[in-house]
Amino acid sequence: MRGEETGDDSERPISHGICDRCLTAQLLELSEPLPAFLDRLRAPVLVVDDDVGVLTANASACLLLGRSRESMRGYRGGDLIECVHARKPGGCGLQACCASCTIRRSVTETHETGAPVVGRPAFPDVQQGQQTVTVTMRISTEKAGDCVLLRIDEIGPAPET
Repeated sequence: MRGEETGDDSERPISHGICDRCLTAQLLELSEPLPAFLDRLRAPVLVVDDDVGVLTANASACLLLGRSRESMRGYRGGDLIECVHARKPGGCGLQACCASCTIRRSVTETHETGAPVVGRPAFPDVQQGQQTVTVTMRISTEKAGDCVLLRIDEIGPAPET
């Protein structure tokens, strides 16, 4: 209040802001292209919408999934990791078991609340050749505008039970 009363702005934080639309436009103008930024990240990262539909991916995710950035666009995460449930009629996200999918739940949670998820264990059943295999991974998410950055770490076989 002191700054307002005396006209001295030295103790007041920024007194004005910028709307989200203008901020986005400004950042896009000043920053590097999104694919270049994503490619600087070592871990596989997918940029997804609220339905886990892939908008783009970084080079590490392309390498992991054996696909080009362009060929992933529009597919859901389960399609790309070859989740066995995504192969059923209706596809990824439309099976009864999809409601309990850690990847889908993490993306939805972050999209709805804005809160990140860090290192959440996931154990999807994926198709590898003629076999169904449970794999283990750690999922992290972070909201970026209307999108969610989905990071996949520690991919490997499921732990022995």
